[in-house]
Amino acid sequence: MIPVNRPVIDADDISAVVSALQNTWISGETPPIGQLEESLAAIVGADHAIAVSSGTSALDISINALGLNSHSRVIAPTFTIISTVAEVLRSGAELLLVDSEPNTWGMDVSVAESALDEDVNLVLPVHIYGLPVQLKNLNKSAKKLGVFVLEDAAEVLGQTVDEGFVGATSSAGVYSFYANKIVTGGEGGAIVTSDKDFAKKARYLRNLCFRPEERFVHTDIGWNTRMSGIQAALINAQLQRLPELLERKRIIGATYREGLDGHPWFDLQKQFANSAENVYWVVALLLRDESGISASELQIKLREAGVDTRRFFCPIHMQPFSKKFKIHQITDLSFSERLWKMGLYLPSGIGNTDEEIEKVIDVLWKIV
Repeated sequence: MIPVNRPVIDADDISAVVSALQNTWISGETPPIGQLEESLAAIVGADHAIAVSSGTSALDISINALGLNSHSRVIAPTFTIISTVAEVLRSGAELLLVDSEPNTWGMDVSVAESALDEDVNLVLPVHIYGLPVQLKNLNKSAKKLGVFVLEDAAEVLGQTVDEGFVGATSSAGVYSFYANKIVTGGEGGAIVTSDKDFAKKARYLRNLCFRPEERFVHTDIGWNTRMSGIQAALINAQLQRLPELLERKRIIGATYREGLDGHPWFDLQKQFANSAENVYWVVALLLRDESGISASELQIKLREAGVDTRRFFCPIHMQPFSKKFKIHQITDLSFSERLWKMGLYLPSGIGNTDEEIEKVIDVLWKIV
């Protein structure tokens, strides 16, 4: 079976982890953590980076730091993983869902912007699969109204738009270092921001809300979501070759584009959008109606041929849990429903070989 993702761990990665072990830099308060935070902030152009245990915890801490409650209102795309909105729902806030747009498959920012008012507390745009949504105008409107914009950039570390690095162009942003991400630590995540007070609150929450002047005395209840020094050492090593990793991703994308050009059943996600070139966290396709087949049916056929794939995210409004919370839709959500029904992504990990990718291409043509 060709895996949907295979990470690459090279000799420098192994050396960095061994060094951390030899120096007993294994906890969340050892030098690799500070090195990671300093390096990441410098790369993306943020004043602060806060390393945490996962992309999900980065979202949870960021959202919790805003103090949402049952009177709060949050705008987010319905087409996203549950991690994006889980803490919003736990807070009791009202979640207002926006459809995706066909250009990037990300949140329809124009609809989100039109829904902004003084009663909205947070907007949660998500950058999907490799292409960024354009947040320049939304950020300007949000700033005037005092609305916090938190970018879920878990999938697109290294992606840029005109204003700078995606994830660092708004009030704050989050990244993931899960095993299938462009830069990996197996697990891990980070928050980036240039808001000093927000960064201070996030650091406070990630470490059980220990009071700096008196440990084991807690004014608030936080989490233990510290990243380990071992994870940070691995991530640090990979960050040093981020341009190389991005180049490999784009080569994989180009191979699929060329090999599947003219395929009668589907369209791949675009190569360019919003002045940005796709970083292809994954190579994703959307089936056409005339294919006569759904994503789940295609997934079965590919698996029978030795190719593993993943379906797209199930929209939040279609989830079984959605009836338990204050979730409303701003507009029709039909395109997101189409993405769920007709979309899947192909083996496209940095460690997936050229031979494997060529086999996937061959299988996709033979299925027709």
